[in-house]
Amino acid sequence: MPSPALTDPKYARTLGFCRMVLAQSQLLSGELEAAVTTAGLAVDGGDNLQSSRFQRYVGDFQREVSQHAGSAAVQQFNEQVRDAMAELDE
Repeated sequence: MPSPALTDPKYARTLGFCRMVLAQSQLLSGELEAAVTTAGLAVDGGDNLQSSRFQRYVGDFQREVSQHAGSAAVQQFNEQVRDAMAELDE
């Protein structure tokens, strides 16, 4: 999977959107760990969370994985999102 650091900055946000769509697809295929990992890469991918559309993608994904709230991977992802959102507020 391409690194945002290697992605042309004008396409970094698009990469984040693509990763969230891929994560949704992985989740629908029953690949929880892969889905959460992919979504985590999207959240880590820079300043994507400054986009309200991207925040909506992440929120939708969080709602869908909430049925797996007992999973350590899901808990870690939710914490990662909380931390990233807190950094935006600083």
